[in-house]
Amino acid sequence: MQTRHIGNNWIPLLGLSLLFLAAGAVSMMTARGNGADARFFLVGSLLVGGMSAAWLWRRPSWWLAPRNHYFYLAGGTALGMVLAALLPFLNGAGPWLVLGAALIVYGTFERLRLLVTVGAAVAFTGLLTAIVHADVWGGAMHLLTAAVLAFAANKLHVLRHGRRRESQDSDPGFIGSFEEFDPDEALRP
Repeated sequence: MQTRHIGNNWIPLLGLSLLFLAAGAVSMMTARGNGADARFFLVGSLLVGGMSAAWLWRRPSWWLAPRNHYFYLAGGTALGMVLAALLPFLNGAGPWLVLGAALIVYGTFERLRLLVTVGAAVAFTGLLTAIVHADVWGGAMHLLTAAVLAFAANKLHVLRHGRRRESQDSDPGFIGSFEEFDPDEALRP
């Protein structure tokens, strides 16, 4: 029997975080340098989407919305990324905006505010990258987006698996035994 848990979404978010780190490196190495490379986003998103689909197939999330809604979201995201990549006034940040919008919709389907907030942050940083054409600004937005996605992935991982606890190698009664204690002092008034 498969257990469903919202925390299973941590691997797809981690994959998106790595996608933004790699896309930032690629776009800074190219002549454009504004922080957005639409072709890399398209190819990278297909790889991350395939990895996420395989992960979520084996470890499903809540999937509270009807299953067709998720298929429509996947198809709409792919079509939106292709069309947004062709729009010249977005300066290559079109797929970035579509990824943010897809995260917002997916978070709405899953009824998880964390995913909606992360999607809004991704869309906002994509919009800033499309508007501002400074080289360093695009790289900073990539790093900021990757950090937000990694933070959310960590939160979902902790939600799924809990926090690691320190092991106690010694007897709990051992704590405080280094204090100097005079037994006669306790008897004095």
